[in-house]
Amino acid sequence: MRFVWAWFLYTWGGLHRYFGIQNSMAREFERAIHYFSRAYEVDPTFRAARLHRGILLGRELGRFDEAIADFDALLDEDPTYHLALFNRGMMWMENGRYPQALADMEAYLTRADSTDENWPDANRIVRLLRDID
Repeated sequence: MRFVWAWFLYTWGGLHRYFGIQNSMAREFERAIHYFSRAYEVDPTFRAARLHRGILLGRELGRFDEAIADFDALLDEDPTYHLALFNRGMMWMENGRYPQALADMEAYLTRADSTDENWPDANRIVRLLRDID
């Protein structure tokens, strides 16, 4: 039953994220973060809720440190969680911390399957970051 309630909260957060993207409204992003946080509190095994909260914090609100903290926590729980690794690399890059971004993207490429939707982006990013270095 706990997972059902967490899924409902997560879905509600997704709706707020959608409205925020469609209308460029930070208030909707904040509501989405609230519901993603609640979903994760209800079911701490529901890591997609924390992953998406981190993505939203970083990409939509520019709160990189909070986003990185979410990805760090997810990787502490499961070091093989390649989606958290990819997104943490994106946040490092957005924050101008290119050596950390490169390390995460290279690690992502060794752990993720080449059929993962982020694989082509990660390859391109690694090439770009190596050129910067």
